[in-house]
Amino acid sequence: MSFSMSSQAKKEYIIPFIINIVAGACLYFFTKNILYVVLGVILLFAVIYIFRIISMHRLSGLIRCYNDCPDPTALLTQYFKKSKLIQILAIRGARMLGNDRSLINFVIKELPRGWDGKIQILILDPNSDHLRDRALELGHDPVNFAKECRNSIHNIVRLKENYGVSIEVRLYNEKPILRTIIFDDRALLSYYIGEEGHIQVQYELKPGDSSFFRLIKILFENLWSNSLEVSPMADDSQSNENSESDQ
Repeated sequence: MSFSMSSQAKKEYIIPFIINIVAGACLYFFTKNILYVVLGVILLFAVIYIFRIISMHRLSGLIRCYNDCPDPTALLTQYFKKSKLIQILAIRGARMLGNDRSLINFVIKELPRGWDGKIQILILDPNSDHLRDRALELGHDPVNFAKECRNSIHNIVRLKENYGVSIEVRLYNEKPILRTIIFDDRALLSYYIGEEGHIQVQYELKPGDSSFFRLIKILFENLWSNSLEVSPMADDSQSNENSESDQ
């Protein structure tokens, strides 16, 4: 079996190795002292290693991680105010969207008058097998789990009617993997593996060179384009029938 090293691997390993060899040879040529050569090579290796960590951090787009955000309402309000487009991906959104005490209710109440942003929300279809499977995975009753999805949909409709905010909600029918809120200049991300999404570590990412941010954005937009629209004046079961009849 043959093995070939990629050009990226060559840059990451071979080039720093050559630089260290050349630097060590130059130090020995000028100092004739092995101790200085060893210390110089170790110092150079440390500098290259730190530079690589900084470069990887920049390319990942990672800003910070939260085990438990101290004041999520204040944080979200700040990000909402600065954004023109907010995209939310959830399963049922019980904490974020579920009732008049949810985070989104407090955030929208704090938005300035005349805020002209747009909110797109994706919730897992209450009638999907994926929702039932997720409920059973967490040890919940699938019927109650689906009811929480419907509560979130109704709460979003009420927010739109009461505050005149541009909110559109759609239903997706895919296995839930990520829980995310995408703003203009950053994204908040956690994942669905075993436990509830809101108790997982949450990552804050920025755009620019971040491949993670682009991946999340593409994932949301693909789900959005293949989702079912929810009529502002109808419940989710009616919206499913209307969407299917339109296709």
